[in-house]
Amino acid sequence: MEPTSILEEFLIKRSQQKRRTSPSNYKERYFILTRSRLAYYECRTGKKSVMKGFIDISKIKCVEIVLTDMSLPCSYKYPFQVFHENYYLYVFAPSKESRQKWVTALKEESKNNNILTNKYHPNFWAEGHWLCCAQLDKMAMGCQLYDPNRDSKKPLPPTPVLSKLCPWCSIF
Repeated sequence: MEPTSILEEFLIKRSQQKRRTSPSNYKERYFILTRSRLAYYECRTGKKSVMKGFIDISKIKCVEIVLTDMSLPCSYKYPFQVFHENYYLYVFAPSKESRQKWVTALKEESKNNNILTNKYHPNFWAEGHWLCCAQLDKMAMGCQLYDPNRDSKKPLPPTPVLSKLCPWCSIF
């Protein structure tokens, strides 16, 4: 018996590129959130739905809206991210309201995980670097503080930019 769903909706996901040679593509999937997992299914007319993947809620480290000014290559323009294990799942919702429902529900279900990250990247990993802070390591520590209890609708306070780590010399 399938657990009771919290949310269900067609959303678009970007491939997680778990292999170095996997292409970046965008696919519409039917997402179902339960208390134990976030699952997504391929649905084709006249055929049985096939689960294409899932994330255990207990393995989620961060859920947050993606703030970007880049052009998005899919029809849904409201991205959010789910950082789990060592992967980033980028999901695109059809509206701000839809995105907010998903982010709020996912944060609520994962807020007590003992593996939550302290910092996250508010923009995409693309073309070999983080678009928010230009770090080259995909697993680099984030550049914004993560608070699972923060309302994602409110803008983040600006992150101070440190030009030098040492005020007495030129070491950066």
